[in-house]
Amino acid sequence: MTSCRDAIKIFQANTTRNPDGKPAEETKHVKLYFMIPPITKMDAAALSTLKECEHLALSTNNIDKIANLSGMENLKILSAGRNNIKKLENMDSIGARLEQLWLSYNPIDKLTGVEKLKECTVLFMGNCKVSSPAEFDKLCEMPKLEELVFFGNPIQKSIAEKGGELAWPAFVKEKLPNLRKLDGITMVEWNMKMNEGNGAQLKEVFDKIDTDGSGSLSVKELKESMNDADVQAFLKISPAQVDEAFKKMDADGSGEISWDEFEAFFKV
Repeated sequence: MTSCRDAIKIFQANTTRNPDGKPAEETKHVKLYFMIPPITKMDAAALSTLKECEHLALSTNNIDKIANLSGMENLKILSAGRNNIKKLENMDSIGARLEQLWLSYNPIDKLTGVEKLKECTVLFMGNCKVSSPAEFDKLCEMPKLEELVFFGNPIQKSIAEKGGELAWPAFVKEKLPNLRKLDGITMVEWNMKMNEGNGAQLKEVFDKIDTDGSGSLSVKELKESMNDADVQAFLKISPAQVDEAFKKMDADGSGEISWDEFEAFFKV
């Protein structure tokens, strides 16, 4: 195996990874990825010498644990994809300053510890092992999360298999409404795809609720539609919410909901 201390020496002498020839302790982007033989242990003491490091790259090794990196005072990006990390350990040591965490292709199935990442805006965890919605919900405890890669986890595959490709972004949008990018695609683009995908179905639901065929919906028709479990599930409105929802949909205050008003409300 290659120790972190030896890997730092290799990086420092490598003109491709360190073209400026700067001492490792003065370098902002330290590249310790794909060492041969691989790094198997994150040595906190050795890594703490990297006082100026903002981006620590450890991908494609055989690391099984995230060490306490409290000594890396300027660390902003930790890249450790394609390792053998199973848990999010020692997040409290870097949570107050880490802005990006890249951990794709690791056998992580639990997200305990992610709540420590109060400053993290980017989380890459594609093709890990997360399967539980309860685990995914822990991402809601990351107040600044803007970009997420989670494609390839069992939870993503399961949701897409059951509800189609767009069921996944719909699920994530509901959980993380402030997210700006998911799996490499902006939420604006995802929203456009979802709107295109459910437009025909939305019209079918509208016509189903419009029992008198008038081309507009009354509050009575909307309330009666709540007896249909499929309509209620599609609209995500409970019987107790009908009056409030009707007022919001009735943009012109006419007392009737036109198709344009109905479509605009559900495509926001």
